[in-house]
Amino acid sequence: MLARASLHSNGVDMHTAEYADYKKAEVTSHHARDIVHINAGGTRFTTLYDTLAQSKSSYFLNFIRIDRTSGKIVLLQQRTIRDESGAIFVNRDGRLFAFVLQFMRDGKNTVLPKDKDVLAQLKREADFFGMEVFKYLIQETLVDIEKEQRANTNDIVDIRNSVNQIANNTYYNNGGRI
Repeated sequence: MLARASLHSNGVDMHTAEYADYKKAEVTSHHARDIVHINAGGTRFTTLYDTLAQSKSSYFLNFIRIDRTSGKIVLLQQRTIRDESGAIFVNRDGRLFAFVLQFMRDGKNTVLPKDKDVLAQLKREADFFGMEVFKYLIQETLVDIEKEQRANTNDIVDIRNSVNQIANNTYYNNGGRI
């Protein structure tokens, strides 16, 4: 069936292949600028096939590839689950998928939340979708938050020490009278 497909990373781009040997009913071909709808846990998203094909997500590359011959996006129908409206169904939390999709669109420019619990959940999503660069970006954000929290804690300690010092100086400079 997949006579000339490149599914290994030994120097060959994993998201391109030739699908001439697939039966017509098993694949559909789309232009990169065609719109695709995704249902992630009941939340509907709209993007371009190109966004999914270029995502470097092993999850999406399981069923979306770029045909080397035509340059079209090839969707492997038998590897997708469709909802009642025809959208590709992804059994994940839609609130978190919004960040995954933003990363697919914006890469390292993605704005991540500052909530450590949400970032931990996003790290799980990055694992699920096989997006190592996204996972690394999340980890960097977590480290930055930890540094910021330590700096804030140190600032609070410094302020407390200054207030105590001022209080002590005031007490002793007034002869023990307040």
